[in-house]
Amino acid sequence: MSAVTAPNASQRTPALNGSSNAANPDMPQSASAQREIAIRVQGVSKCYHVYTKPVDRLKQAIYRWKKQCYKEFWALHEVDLTLYRGQTLGIIGRNGAGKSTLLQIICGTLRPTTGSVEVHGKISALLELGSGFNKDFTGRENVYLAGAIRGLSRKQIDSLLDSILSFADIGSFIDQPLHTYSSGMVVRLAFAVAAHVEPDILVVDEALSVGDIFFQQKCARYMRDKLANTTKLLVSHDLGSIAQHCDRAVVLSRGRLAFEGTPKDAIAYYTKIVHSEQRADSEATQQFTTNQDQFHRANSTQASLPWVPVTDEKRGGVGKARITRVAVTNFDLTPIGVLQPGDGYICHAEFETDEAMDQLIFGTLLQDRFGNAVCGDNTCSLEDPVTSVGCAGRHQVSLEFRWPEIRQGAYTLTFGIGQGDHPLYHDIQCWAHNVVEIKSASPRIAIHGLFNNHIRSMEVRTHG
Repeated sequence: MSAVTAPNASQRTPALNGSSNAANPDMPQSASAQREIAIRVQGVSKCYHVYTKPVDRLKQAIYRWKKQCYKEFWALHEVDLTLYRGQTLGIIGRNGAGKSTLLQIICGTLRPTTGSVEVHGKISALLELGSGFNKDFTGRENVYLAGAIRGLSRKQIDSLLDSILSFADIGSFIDQPLHTYSSGMVVRLAFAVAAHVEPDILVVDEALSVGDIFFQQKCARYMRDKLANTTKLLVSHDLGSIAQHCDRAVVLSRGRLAFEGTPKDAIAYYTKIVHSEQRADSEATQQFTTNQDQFHRANSTQASLPWVPVTDEKRGGVGKARITRVAVTNFDLTPIGVLQPGDGYICHAEFETDEAMDQLIFGTLLQDRFGNAVCGDNTCSLEDPVTSVGCAGRHQVSLEFRWPEIRQGAYTLTFGIGQGDHPLYHDIQCWAHNVVEIKSASPRIAIHGLFNNHIRSMEVRTHG
């Protein structure tokens, strides 16, 4: 076991607004459970000294405790966190939320200002691109260097070398200096080393986002199959990856542990605070309280929907009806996080007309990251759709859906208004192109292609 403790661990930062969630509430706190703890973070805070002018550093060295010549910036505030052996924990939050700072403290490369960290087991970490590597060494030499840093003997590294090189798959570049590598090649080698040294705890801080999609899939399979019993700590802005790989997830917001729960709930909570912060930036009078109790209560007012404005650049069509903003929510009108097959969601659109209109058709289209149309529908498929607005003005339409069985990834939503009586051949009054991004994950269902075509029956015959 290793432990990191702040120099003055008995001192704590002043009480701050907001609350943090401590240990996993689903896990027992018996003596046997305590032995299975992999990482325990208790009351960890980190303060940085910010100097307005370079000369202030000299003044501080002279005056020491007599005068404070710096401002305090608290990157972390009283974080409590427990990770149990074999769990995979995801950490999500906006840039500057304190995610990387927390990982550095857990890995022992940074000391906390207050609080303590206990680590039970050997950590292998990818904190920064190329960290632990020497750019002037060859890839092969860096494998031995990284292995030695992680406590392996040369004989142990020799036994792992073929597996590491095969996984990294960088060919003859393994004997070239690291400074000749692309960022993707560096992360290939770094992950191959980190994953093959048989760590008790694997820590990955966003590094895999540098690799191509095929390598990301390769890493995902390796973590699922070969590292199934390894404790894993993942930081990523890819919410689909968090939903796919993690047992639990936490949300960091402005250095505080704001939420802990299932990945789906954590992602939904994170999505909500992101929308709230964006509204606060544009509307200074709006306030938002990060309260978990409030998160579980739906706000039914239309003003609270996560509206995305539709700019002229994204709008096309004849223009008698004009879509002004679009929102996508869960059935309880909270912002969506990552959708899984079967999840319900609602697409809302606000539109304006200069006159009464009839024979209106409303529809949506989902496109993948390559721009391919994956699926869509319009209200012509309904038995008795609402097809008219009786006057000029501002109107709102809401369409309910179930998320289809399509593969994990990011999709964009296009919302359209047509006029006519045919599902395909009608006048396009307005298209709001690619206005909302929707993340998809399928941890419970195997998606074999772009989407599943289910087997309806089976028969086996034997001849002869």
